[in-house]
Amino acid sequence: MVLPKALQYAVLHVGSSSMSITILEYKGIDDVRVIDYAAREVTFGEELFQTSRLSFKTIEEICHILKGYKQLMADYGVTRSKLYGTTVIREAANRRSILDQIYIQTGMRVEVIDMPKEVYYKYALLYYKMTHQYHLTDPTKATLFLDITSGGVGLTVWRGESLLFQRNMHSGSLRVMESFNRNQRSSISFPRAITEYLHRMIGPLREELQTFNIDSIVLSGDEAQYMTHLMGQENNKEDIITVEPERFKGLINSFDGVTATKLMNRYKLPEYKANILMPTMILFNEIITAIGPKSLIFSSFSFSQGISWFYGVESENNPFMYQLREQNAQLARAVAARYHTDRIHDAEVEKFSALFCKALRHKGLPERWGYLCSIAAILCSVGKFVNLRNHGEHAYHIVMGTDIFGLSEEEKQVVANVVYYHYKGTPNDDDAYFNALTELQKIQVTKLVAIIRVACALDAGSNQKISDVTLEERDNVLYVFCRTNEDISLEWWTFNRDSEYFTEVFGMEIVLVRGGNRHVQ
Repeated sequence: MVLPKALQYAVLHVGSSSMSITILEYKGIDDVRVIDYAAREVTFGEELFQTSRLSFKTIEEICHILKGYKQLMADYGVTRSKLYGTTVIREAANRRSILDQIYIQTGMRVEVIDMPKEVYYKYALLYYKMTHQYHLTDPTKATLFLDITSGGVGLTVWRGESLLFQRNMHSGSLRVMESFNRNQRSSISFPRAITEYLHRMIGPLREELQTFNIDSIVLSGDEAQYMTHLMGQENNKEDIITVEPERFKGLINSFDGVTATKLMNRYKLPEYKANILMPTMILFNEIITAIGPKSLIFSSFSFSQGISWFYGVESENNPFMYQLREQNAQLARAVAARYHTDRIHDAEVEKFSALFCKALRHKGLPERWGYLCSIAAILCSVGKFVNLRNHGEHAYHIVMGTDIFGLSEEEKQVVANVVYYHYKGTPNDDDAYFNALTELQKIQVTKLVAIIRVACALDAGSNQKISDVTLEERDNVLYVFCRTNEDISLEWWTFNRDSEYFTEVFGMEIVLVRGGNRHVQ
């Protein structure tokens, strides 16, 4: 989609340590102008990790700040906006009350971003800037993006245009600090204890990360900027700076055990900031020690910048979006490979389902749903690794237990239900997994299940007998023309069986025809 004119919009963010609004003008992926930006430092994250909820007073403060941001939008005449909430809303025990009060007092709906999506938006901007604008990475060497927030840690590895690895740990800087009481933090042995704690935390990932021969590590956000200041880059205004690992190591060693108190005394940091920065520095040092990169890259890109940029890119439907989606599909294939699925069969199902999704756009199947269908096609057989009996059930739990990069939690629920039903059973409210979905999610699942089943039927024997498929709709009948020189009795029988559910869902017949479309009058 080409934007008819410059797009003006506002992106608002409620975070653990700050609330912000960014007002932008988007003309293209390389032409994004920040019209205004405002931020307020807050301590919501500290309250959350101490009490598991936000107080009435804090909710009132959030609403008060948002009202001010709404007035700023009105002053600029901006009517298009999105409000996002991350860890501090996502993990609050009284999340529903927070969302309800924000809506009642401000009229604004909050889109709550889960951790994989939070990392994804930052990665998208960082990856684009480093590879397409600054050309800072060697396409033959791997780069690790280490995203450390108050609530979690994201590790993303890429090489060239390929995503190699993505994991998320729900143990961020504040969460780590709240695992220890104030007396433990003040102990002289605390630096050693927390170092060992973080060393153990990354233990399961250490060997896997080492296999990628990572050349550079990137750290982004506020803590990255703080670290550059600690290393003497006080007036640095660059988005990205490169530092030798030895320089960072020298900073760590200069403390003889990093503590929040030492950070406060040496750099005059407030206690809250020191409590976030301390575990971030130690964890970063642990990763550096484990990997031994040739360079460290510190980026100022924040979640607010990432989502603000991404909003415009997605609105434009820029081709870069498809590159990101293909990267995410690569990660899904890597997940499937760990469960030893039939890669060739999965590719056939993915290919056929994509054809159906494209042909059925006019039947209420948006492009994004087609993307979810592709991810489901890749993952639909992962449960067989656990047990051939009830493999749909096992596949559901594998998908729900996996962070799938680029998908929201709601989208992951859709994919999990599709893989649950892809082989047998009918989506039904009597099933707990399906019943837990919203009405829109249920519609997504029923349509994608119908598509996945007929796509699977075209390779029912997993032996790729059908070499080519074309689709044509005539008089509310979808003809599926297949080319083959082999006996496709199994495929035919399976297709005819699953066509009944397809017809029920889409309100049109579907017919498998051997040969080209010239055989149908």
